[in-house]
Amino acid sequence: MSKLKPTLFATVLAAFTFALLAARAQAPAKSKPEAGLLLTFTSGGKSDTTTAPNVWLHVPAGQSPTPFLEPGTFSAAWSGNLVVDLRGDFFFRVELSGGGFKLELNGTNLLDVAHPGPGVASFATTRPIRLSKGANVLGASFSSTAGDATVRLQWSEKGILWEPIPRQLLTRSPADAALARAEKLRLGREGVFESRCVKCHAVPAADNGAPELAMDAPSFEGIGSRRHFAWMASWILDPKSQRATAHMPKLLHGATAKDDADAIAAFLASLPSPAAEQAAPSDADAVEAGKQLADKLKCCVCHVVPGNEPEPGKLPFKQVNAKFPPSRLAEFIRNPAEHFAWTRMPRFNMTAEEAQHLAAFIRSDAPMFKQRGAPTDAATLARGRHLLQTTGCLNCHALKLENQFKARPLAQLAVAGEPLGCLSPKPPEGARHPRYAQDEAVREAVVAFLAGDRAPLSRLAPVEFAERQSRQLQCTACHGQLEGFPPLERVGGKLKPEWMTKLFAGTLTYKPRHWLDHRMPSFASRAAPLAVGLAMSHGYAATTPVEGPINNELVPVGQKLLGTDGGFSCTSCHSTGPQKATQVFEAEGLNFAYPAERLQRDYFDRWILNPLRIVPTTKMPVYFDDDGRSPLMDVLGGDARKQLDALWHFMRLGDKVTPPPVQ
Repeated sequence: MSKLKPTLFATVLAAFTFALLAARAQAPAKSKPEAGLLLTFTSGGKSDTTTAPNVWLHVPAGQSPTPFLEPGTFSAAWSGNLVVDLRGDFFFRVELSGGGFKLELNGTNLLDVAHPGPGVASFATTRPIRLSKGANVLGASFSSTAGDATVRLQWSEKGILWEPIPRQLLTRSPADAALARAEKLRLGREGVFESRCVKCHAVPAADNGAPELAMDAPSFEGIGSRRHFAWMASWILDPKSQRATAHMPKLLHGATAKDDADAIAAFLASLPSPAAEQAAPSDADAVEAGKQLADKLKCCVCHVVPGNEPEPGKLPFKQVNAKFPPSRLAEFIRNPAEHFAWTRMPRFNMTAEEAQHLAAFIRSDAPMFKQRGAPTDAATLARGRHLLQTTGCLNCHALKLENQFKARPLAQLAVAGEPLGCLSPKPPEGARHPRYAQDEAVREAVVAFLAGDRAPLSRLAPVEFAERQSRQLQCTACHGQLEGFPPLERVGGKLKPEWMTKLFAGTLTYKPRHWLDHRMPSFASRAAPLAVGLAMSHGYAATTPVEGPINNELVPVGQKLLGTDGGFSCTSCHSTGPQKATQVFEAEGLNFAYPAERLQRDYFDRWILNPLRIVPTTKMPVYFDDDGRSPLMDVLGGDARKQLDALWHFMRLGDKVTPPPVQ
């Protein structure tokens, strides 16, 4: 019997294990937590749920916290988990203005801060809090009262180096019914913007409405010299047949559609513009130079460049010869927004020669087309002109010509039951309305949005605008993915919105990292609201608060700290105004004339205290210890905060800085 015991035990164990595995297989799988926190806003008896990367918030006085609520006082509630690998003690600190704040962890109330008063910012810090290994339930709430509303939550292990909670440690449940409903409405609102619905169906004017209300379309002024007739005719007939991602609807239907498209294209082809620059060269040297430039500019992120396999969502260059006259492609590449302010094609501040080389490379792999001549008879041109005026084209496209097309304002459109008109999934035979061929999920979301309150179209929500634009412009295809491109999620808490606006608009007069080959693309039409939205997403205002006067007693101290004589020898790797870095070892640093103009002050402090906490691969050394002490004890008593002040006041001189003496 003793010999059978192991066998019997193994049999029972195997049966139990099989039953357990079978039960697990039949049980529904647990949803994997998603990054970020749930954030629910409430105002006037209504609520709206969205997601947030952290416990950060900034809502200017008189502005809505979300487009789905009216302006006024509001409450905000964050919920989710703070997940840590090891048990430990942490301090939490909130910077607050314009309301009261509460913080809970694992059901314990840690902070309950009253409203500090209009225009007054205050800080509140917890005692050391023990966090358990794994998920810790986090809840935070804010109740606005008056003035600008600001919340920025930070943590610290010792109460010295304060930093944002790393966003990868904050998670939420993916299954939330309120969030699912709200996301559908947001998708519908975005679909209305992208389809330019309000260009035909007007909404009430708003002084501070969503920036997308101003989105344009390519101007028709002089388009006859910029685009081939045959391509315009094909595009007008069916935009989706030319580009799968086209937002323009199909406007022409029935037996006369092709002739109508030809007539409109013929009229547009008769609209000339000034002569273009000399045609781009097509020799082998120009093509090779263009290929190298395309690689530097990362054209492959949005386009199928010559030599690469097609990928879903990327625009091929196969149509460029059919679309552009030879002399006009380089002109477009150099300044894409000249005739279309809201184009997603960025400007890279190219020289005329660079644009010609890139055009040569792009055209080298595109088939040549025998161009069909445009009709020039008066009857066809008159017909095209009339169709242009009566079909709705001029609601989106600019041209000095009377627009004779009118549609009912959006407020007068009823959306109930089976949608009709532009939103109909199956237009009846003979219907003349525009057909968008939208993804079904987008169409349903647009219907759901328009069936409810439409006021959100006219409300500004900078944080959501920045999210939409950074996604549509594919910012994260480079940022956080390619070497030398900082993660996008860090930008809003790092850079001042004024400087970001210049960066996004392409108006900076210097390149901060001049040693890098790649260039920051510019999108002038979006620059200011995008910068503001990114800043607000981190709890910063649209305008950086004005600092007091520069402390002239600290300036020479800061100068000394940067130098080699009793300082940190920063000038070895960093230039200071006109003085070049003296001894770059592995990586050059930014010129000290730039940080105070570029950086938020608290980011500057965090970076100097411990750059490795922000970028683990940085070559920048750590000079200060965990207790906030400097190795240079003879300067301001070795107090790190005082030394940071001295560095900052020196750098606030900008391009007027006087470099430290070179030893």
